[in-house]
Amino acid sequence: MPPIGEIHTDDFGARLCLVMNTKRSLSTNARHLVCTSLVALAATVLPCAARAQTIESRALTDKIQRGEGVINLMKNISGSDLAKYFGQTGKMLLLGVDVNEDASGNESSKSLGIAIKDAQLKLTTTAGDFTFKDFLTSTTAVLRETATSAPGTYYTMFGQGGSSQITGSGNLDISKFDDVMWFDNINFTGDILAATLSVKFLDTPPSKSNPNASEQFFDFSGGFEDFALFNVADSVLLENANLGVAGAPAGVAYATAPNVTTAIEQNLASGGGTAGGAGTGDTGGAAGTGDTLGGTGTATGGGIAGGGGDIVTPPAAPAPPVVIVGIMAALLLWKQRSFLLPHNA
Repeated sequence: MPPIGEIHTDDFGARLCLVMNTKRSLSTNARHLVCTSLVALAATVLPCAARAQTIESRALTDKIQRGEGVINLMKNISGSDLAKYFGQTGKMLLLGVDVNEDASGNESSKSLGIAIKDAQLKLTTTAGDFTFKDFLTSTTAVLRETATSAPGTYYTMFGQGGSSQITGSGNLDISKFDDVMWFDNINFTGDILAATLSVKFLDTPPSKSNPNASEQFFDFSGGFEDFALFNVADSVLLENANLGVAGAPAGVAYATAPNVTTAIEQNLASGGGTAGGAGTGDTGGAAGTGDTLGGTGTATGGGIAGGGGDIVTPPAAPAPPVVIVGIMAALLLWKQRSFLLPHNA
């Protein structure tokens, strides 16, 4: 499987060249000219078409302040473009986050951290409301919430003070962002009318009276945390940078989870199947589609879980503009025959 974001145009041109080389009626020079033209056309048209269709990363207007807030995605992207975006990401919502924390306590400009208590994506479409609560990051930590004694495992994010030197894939300056969080399996029906993201950070016990280094580190300072809608390429770039992780202070305990690069590869490879419905009464839920399992039966009457969907091979990439290629080849053949006719008279 080629690396994410890489488009192979040479294969297309090479295959067409192989076909043209079997046309013995063409001279060696003519076949060479056809091959050169085909490769150049493939190399020029295909990447341009891909770039034109890709939804670029963009900063989101709304911010998270004092540890919680709601971001209206529709301030920065239309419903139709958001639907296209989910198609390009394997049904994932990819978010770049600026970990904008005070470099105080055991945090420093080299390493900052926050923990997420809750996050929720809500889509309103012409078919109804769809809510997604399963968010992920690439690290977790065992922490306590303020006024509680029982610790729990929370997803965390790392960052650093100032900007990095990372150059993004498009117009957005991704050097301002530190880490990536994401939602998987964004399955819905209908046209998107509204889309909101709710985020709440974990409020850990006050650091002055708390000897727990991890809870001191993953607190939040109450400032503005900027979010951005990321495409696949920028998500991979930022994830692989692991900003702030190496500089984490001694005593901070965290665990690594599957990162966004792995999640993207899996989702794009599987085609992002749709989950099956929950069973009701004695009836099983509807089977899922793609590679996603059906939902769990929930009824007291012994509902059977929805079955797993049949594995569906993801649709192939759109065919190259073969009509243009055909016209070019036909013109060259016509010229070749026109050249030969007087000599055969």
